[in-house]
Amino acid sequence: MDDNEMKKEQPPLWANRFLTWFCHPDLLPEIQGDLQELFGRWVQEYGVRKARWLYVLNIIFFFRPFTIRRKSFVSPITSFIMLRNYLLTAWRQVQKNKLHTAINVFGLAIGMASCLIISLTVQHEFSYDRYHSDGDRIYRITSHLKFADDWVTNGGVPAPVPLTVRDEFTGLDAVAAFHTVHPTEVKIPGSAEATEQKRLVIAGPDFFDVFTDHHWLMGNPAQALAKPYQVVLTESQAHKYFGAREAVGQTITYFDSLDFVVSGILADDPHQTDLPFTDYLSFATLRADQTLAGNYGLESWQNTNSSSLAFLKLSQRSTPADIERQFPALIDKYIKQEANNVKSKFNLQPLSDMHFDADYLLDDQRIAHKPTLYGLALVALFLLLIASINFINLETARAVLRSREVGVRKVLGSSRGQLIQQFLGETFLITLLAGGLAVLIAHWGMDYFKESLPPDLSLHVLWKSNGWLLLLAIVGMVSLLAGAYPALALSSYSPVFALKNQMAKSSGITRKAYLRKSLIVFQFAIAQAFILGTLMVGSQLHFLLHKDMGFQKDAIVHFQPDQWWQDTTQRRVTLANELRNLSGVSALSLSGRLPASSGWSSRTVTYQTDTSEAKVNIYIKQADTSFLKVYGIKLLAGRNYHVSDTLHELLLNETAAKAFGFEPPAEAVGQLIALDENRLLPVVGVVRDFHDGPLYEKIHPVMMGSEESRRLGNFNLLLATQGKQGEQVEQSLAQIEKVYQRFYPEAPFEYQFYEDTIAKFYEAEQRTARLINVATGLGIFISCLGLLGLVSFTTNQRIKEIGIRKVLGATVAQIVTLFSLEFVGLVFISFIIAAPIAWYLASEWLSRFAYRTDIGVAIFILTVLSALGLALLTVGLRSWYAALANPVDSLRNE
Repeated sequence: MDDNEMKKEQPPLWANRFLTWFCHPDLLPEIQGDLQELFGRWVQEYGVRKARWLYVLNIIFFFRPFTIRRKSFVSPITSFIMLRNYLLTAWRQVQKNKLHTAINVFGLAIGMASCLIISLTVQHEFSYDRYHSDGDRIYRITSHLKFADDWVTNGGVPAPVPLTVRDEFTGLDAVAAFHTVHPTEVKIPGSAEATEQKRLVIAGPDFFDVFTDHHWLMGNPAQALAKPYQVVLTESQAHKYFGAREAVGQTITYFDSLDFVVSGILADDPHQTDLPFTDYLSFATLRADQTLAGNYGLESWQNTNSSSLAFLKLSQRSTPADIERQFPALIDKYIKQEANNVKSKFNLQPLSDMHFDADYLLDDQRIAHKPTLYGLALVALFLLLIASINFINLETARAVLRSREVGVRKVLGSSRGQLIQQFLGETFLITLLAGGLAVLIAHWGMDYFKESLPPDLSLHVLWKSNGWLLLLAIVGMVSLLAGAYPALALSSYSPVFALKNQMAKSSGITRKAYLRKSLIVFQFAIAQAFILGTLMVGSQLHFLLHKDMGFQKDAIVHFQPDQWWQDTTQRRVTLANELRNLSGVSALSLSGRLPASSGWSSRTVTYQTDTSEAKVNIYIKQADTSFLKVYGIKLLAGRNYHVSDTLHELLLNETAAKAFGFEPPAEAVGQLIALDENRLLPVVGVVRDFHDGPLYEKIHPVMMGSEESRRLGNFNLLLATQGKQGEQVEQSLAQIEKVYQRFYPEAPFEYQFYEDTIAKFYEAEQRTARLINVATGLGIFISCLGLLGLVSFTTNQRIKEIGIRKVLGATVAQIVTLFSLEFVGLVFISFIIAAPIAWYLASEWLSRFAYRTDIGVAIFILTVLSALGLALLTVGLRSWYAALANPVDSLRNE
């Protein structure tokens, strides 16, 4: 009978497996033997097909209570002894292989520390304003305004909007109208000095109808802000003002002369919020004080101010779309867009989105960028994967050394499940050690990255509430991620195969060797993607900071005098004249805004001919006549405007001239531009385009003109020390400060170099660059650490081969080359994988900039050479050390 016929006359394999699974081990051999004999008879009597059916039916008949395998009882004492044995064995393995353990622990610790810091950061940012019980029904009304062809956004609304919405809209439970207050001085009776406070808001009782989760220590939310000149304080603010004294009933002076009576105390809010107010001034005060009310335009439908806010709480059955459908009727009824050439529309923004939306910033609000947070989470995952891959590589490589241990354990009765528990226990012990080290590294890392992390984030959150569960979850996840495959692989060895030492003979060609190479490729692909990201982000950042912006920024200092907008005297003008006479000041200009700034002011203006009309949303820069000189802005045609206390003549930039239809731009000189129906102003000159904002924005149409000095709060000083030593710059600044203190003795002299102001535009990009730099360093370090461990193991396994090669005449360089060539190919493969991914991600990131650098071939060449150099350095040093060993030491036992 041939082999095929023998196979055909075998009982079904799956039936035998089922029998083995459920049958008691003591009964299994006898039952299997009897069934095999019966199967042979059935084949002869009925044929193979019917014999198989009978075999399956008899196995089913044997599925009875007395034959079913019972789970053996393990006493708690036995369980404890086995657990103790697992831990002791694991600890011995840790002590026995100190280098191997150190590489694993340190690599895992770095990955876990990075994951811990990033997890805490992401968790912190997503916790803002998530504590409100009705937070899913709270929305902010935001404004969208169209000037000519440009849409602009604003987080505020015209002051009458929330009150009208409350009266005329349906589907709402509550509407809160409130106004944020610019930093202002606050005076406490009995105190000689006033203090500047920032977190002030003018609100009514409706504020606490929308935000109901405030805890009142004293006062009534319905009455505390119902009357004029009332103020509610937080507990810490009340203590700051009055110490241990009772605060309710006390008087506080705001806005220089208005006395408010404390009518309530709120408990400090322990949660993260973008509405961290400490002083709640009653909204009714605006109705009672016309001077104060004039600053907030309560009756103006045409004035949209970011400090005028409106929040809604929708009813249970309403949707945002239901409310937004009611806005067009309100706009048609009250705003009358045709009259002012501005189109308006309103949208609802969920409270949960407020922390992530840079289009609607509150004063001093810190915004988090969601894509950056998702990118951070991805970086954390990759670093954790790289560290886990190190562990998997080293453990599967060491499987050759532990194969006999597995064989002996199986011969002595260990099941595969017990072996898996043993190896997972070893992994857990190593991960636990790494977790302890990770906390120390994270503590240092959070201090090092303090400027890039949220200001109120610390590692102490781990020990508050259930924060420690995050660390435990990371340890558990890494234990499973890193330990599962090695445990399954080691426990699967056949005892006969292992005890005959067949593992070592096939270790270089098995699928595990291919797995190790694949994991190395994956590691270095991530590392090279990080390198590419570092080079691309660094290149763009260098471009942003060094691109010619159309004006000079070196040796320019700017500052604003304290509370300048409230100054009705001429001391700023006198101060400017005094500063112009200093030897350290080359030129000085007063302006409303800087050439490039994050804030803006615009209006729609018109140029009309007999046959056409051009409307342009133009950005306004108000300054005196020295502005062009201080910043070196070039005049292309015409002349500078003359000194005037009102806007009398205009300068346009090239973009504005082209927007009006003047080609070339010089044709704009002498033309009349209509600011409104009653004012036509001549264009007296055209300046070269300069960047009026960050480089992720295109150059806007800009109009420049002279304005009376009381509207100009920025002092722009071109130092005469341009290009000179730091000591001379300090001397010039000391001169300026001395003169400033004569005019403003009550306020400190706070200045900035304009270069630093420009750099602040790109703080987010600088944080991104720093993050990627560190992630790159960690990724490379962990990858090289794993490579070092793998090469160390490989050289130890091939030490006799190295000895034989040296005896036969191989040089150290040849041996090093032999070991290195294998990894060169892996690095190139990883680069092929990493390059398109990194290029795509970098292109997406660069697309947000209107002006950006090019991604050149040099960056890719530098990346692959860097990765290749680091890999060869790691492999070369270890193999060079092995090649230097005396061959007699490795061959004398043969």
